[in-house]
Amino acid sequence: MRCLIVLILIIWSYGCSHQAYQTNQASQANTGQALPIAYHLFNYQTVDITSEQELFSLSTEQQQQFLAYYNKALAQGEDKHQIISDYLLNKVANFTYYGETYTASQAMNSLQGNCMSLAILTTALARLVDVDLAFREVLTLPVFEKQNNLVFSSIHVQTKLFAAPSQGGLSAIFSNAGVVIDYFPASSNIKSRYLTYHQFVAMYYKNIASDALVVGDLERAFANAITAYQYDDTSVEVMNLLAVIHRRQGDERTAEQIYDFAMKLAPNNLSLLSNYATLLAMQHRGEEANGLQAKMAKLEDPNPYSWLNQAYLAQQQGNYRQAIEFFNRTIELAPYVNEAYIGLYQVYMAKGQETRAKNVIAKALDWTYKPSERRQLKYKLYGRNTLPDKVDISQ
Repeated sequence: MRCLIVLILIIWSYGCSHQAYQTNQASQANTGQALPIAYHLFNYQTVDITSEQELFSLSTEQQQQFLAYYNKALAQGEDKHQIISDYLLNKVANFTYYGETYTASQAMNSLQGNCMSLAILTTALARLVDVDLAFREVLTLPVFEKQNNLVFSSIHVQTKLFAAPSQGGLSAIFSNAGVVIDYFPASSNIKSRYLTYHQFVAMYYKNIASDALVVGDLERAFANAITAYQYDDTSVEVMNLLAVIHRRQGDERTAEQIYDFAMKLAPNNLSLLSNYATLLAMQHRGEEANGLQAKMAKLEDPNPYSWLNQAYLAQQQGNYRQAIEFFNRTIELAPYVNEAYIGLYQVYMAKGQETRAKNVIAKALDWTYKPSERRQLKYKLYGRNTLPDKVDISQ
């Protein structure tokens, strides 16, 4: 499954820890009411949930393996945080966006997983030798996957190991000396919010819940989503996930109530607006759905990847007018994002507007410098009939 999973569209024709699930207080204080959840619809008490302790635990053999490496390097004068980084550097080759979400022990045993798995393993090793660390979300080019009438997009997380104990707020300590653990650094990445420990842990349970949703295991999906909500009761992504789970269980009324609740916390969240609009459209409430879509079009979200997300969604739904609008919004904010040009090209080709399609690719060449990417774009230009006038294809 993907790195940090964000459910962005419902396509429509889309050791054991048993806890007494109670509603947290932070979001109640913000909205004046509790998140509406139909607990009685799910037999979640029978689901085995990975405990927080199990999440970061390593076996005795795994601890000894790392500590042997660590103590040898420490005796040679290496810094504690750098030793962890060097140890992981030789093991990150098989950590990818499409890897699975593993516990620390599972990740160390298999030497593979996604960015969440790598961050969990990093945390476990740092705890063994008392090294401070922090987490940050990073905006990257979206990676999409469609399964079981659901479309998922991935976001990315980095872990920073500090050279010395750190105190103060998250935004302050992240500038302290240290090393960032990331298997996928890229110049196009956009640094986003700093994560508290509880927000980070919530992301693990959200991933597991999403995996369960894909295969139709609603009990497991609900149990893990509720656990995620307990760790981070301000997460709009978790609320969105809970809404989809309720809808899949046949409870559209509670799903809508969850969307209404989340909208009070994040009224301008593009993914939330899109999913809510989709639910309304499924119920043939076109006027209300159009109202949300009109609101989306007026938003000024500075994150180009948010608009790229929505452009892909509109393209999936066959809403080419909106797809064109959102691809263009992406280009306005970040003209170097080739994927937006390629998306526009695909939409125009689907509409039979070949000249417009090739003009879009010609514009993309102005922002493309890697030879491999330029070859890909040129292939699209040469792929059908003749080139448009005044197209510069030189490198």
